[in-house]
Amino acid sequence: MWTYWRTRNGSTRIKLAIARSIPYFFEDLRGGLIHQVSNLLRFTGIHANMKRLGMKLGIVKAPENTIPYISDESPIQQLATPVSKPIIFASYCIDASFQGNLKFCGGTKELDLLVKLLRQKGYEAYMVTYDGSYEPWLLDSQPHLSIAEYQEKLKSAQNVRCVTSLAGAKAFIQPSQQIYFWDMELAITEHQDFAALAELYQGKLKGVAAISRTIQAWHMAHFQRACTLLPNLIDRTLWFPTPEQRQPRRIGYMVEGSHTEAYLTVIQEAIRAKGLDLEFQRIQGIEAEVLAGMRSCEVFLSMNIGKDLLWGEGCPRTVIETLATGCIVIAFDIIGNRETIQDNFNSILVPRYRPDLMAEALVRLYSIPGELDRLRSNALTLMQACHTFEARWSAIQEFLQL
Repeated sequence: MWTYWRTRNGSTRIKLAIARSIPYFFEDLRGGLIHQVSNLLRFTGIHANMKRLGMKLGIVKAPENTIPYISDESPIQQLATPVSKPIIFASYCIDASFQGNLKFCGGTKELDLLVKLLRQKGYEAYMVTYDGSYEPWLLDSQPHLSIAEYQEKLKSAQNVRCVTSLAGAKAFIQPSQQIYFWDMELAITEHQDFAALAELYQGKLKGVAAISRTIQAWHMAHFQRACTLLPNLIDRTLWFPTPEQRQPRRIGYMVEGSHTEAYLTVIQEAIRAKGLDLEFQRIQGIEAEVLAGMRSCEVFLSMNIGKDLLWGEGCPRTVIETLATGCIVIAFDIIGNRETIQDNFNSILVPRYRPDLMAEALVRLYSIPGELDRLRSNALTLMQACHTFEARWSAIQEFLQL
């Protein structure tokens, strides 16, 4: 317990805990006041609807989804005001040194795909980087604005949604009146950005979404606010299988940290000891090259161990993209992978830091007739049902209040 409060965000957490307790104190105070007034009225022989009285005095809130109390002297007037479609801006720009245009970054791709989907639905939407530039590594990059252009649009636009995936994105957040936060990585939010996030919750934060159920639960537990589940986006018009390109017994992998080569050696030695002849293919490059590599493999070894000892990785995009090509995944059991992989149904999860168990799972896949086809069929069915733009649209509408 005490270790928790000694973190570098300890003072912020203590303030948050105090702030969360204050409303309960006043709720108790209001409840006690209503009780005393009720006793006084009964003693004097006056009878009243205490709930209505409390609402009139402003010490009892009107129930949600009901018509609020309105005095007899104030007639109800309802005015219908047409509202234009909002303009949506998406960015994680901090400043000139961190412009929000990282190459080979899952967060970049998620926001870019969000903008793409919004534009397909008829919304004006943009990515925002410090100077408007971006790395040309995606197959289909969306329109970009500079921070200066973004600020100019904010001056004239009446209805906007400003979306970020980084609570510390100062250059993007500062000019905005309201922020919609799509959390993709607790390794950042829980640590260096915690104070910035707590400040947003106290002011500008309008809507919150999480890319996994673990992150969703974390937000609700810490801040007691609704949080939309908005999992990975994937463009199925680009990421789909091409069976004619798949090479038998080809196993794909990526360099996912300094541990990769050592883990790969453990796996290859275990495979050779079992007399299994497999080809290991390193996949790298821009999106088009990665897509071609994934389509050529039967199995992909996801050796991503995550950025945080506790939380692992928020949204390993590689796994969902691999499954979309019909390639089976053997991955470590970290929070992002758990959102996509149902163990032994559409792919396989093994405990983190255990390449030996990856090797065992690989041997098992090639020892059971039809196992690859079974997992692949389940994976593609699940992708088509749950991981399309249309499947994600309702969550986006909820998150951005569209």
